[in-house]
Amino acid sequence: MPIYKKKRPSRPPSHPGAVLKELWLKELGISQSDFAKRLSQISPTGVSKSAMLTKLNEVVNGRRAMSAKFSVLVGLLLETSPRMWLGLQMNYDLWKAQEDLEVA
Repeated sequence: MPIYKKKRPSRPPSHPGAVLKELWLKELGISQSDFAKRLSQISPTGVSKSAMLTKLNEVVNGRRAMSAKFSVLVGLLLETSPRMWLGLQMNYDLWKAQEDLEVA
């Protein structure tokens, strides 16, 4: 039986931070600072606003992965599924891993 390889997309999937920034924060007119403040208010671990802002900024600029805990907090604020955010992160991570290993 022949093996058929699906052509790999040349562009990476969107990072969840880019989706958060472009499709949510910009569309809703929420600054990163305001969003970080809201995240820190609902965080059960009492993360400060400045620490949350640093984390948020790193995520929205693609320098940090969206963790499971962070996806739960974002999901609570935006009334979205944490699975959606983790799915975006997984798709990005898998694409990046294949790119790094040059597996097509």
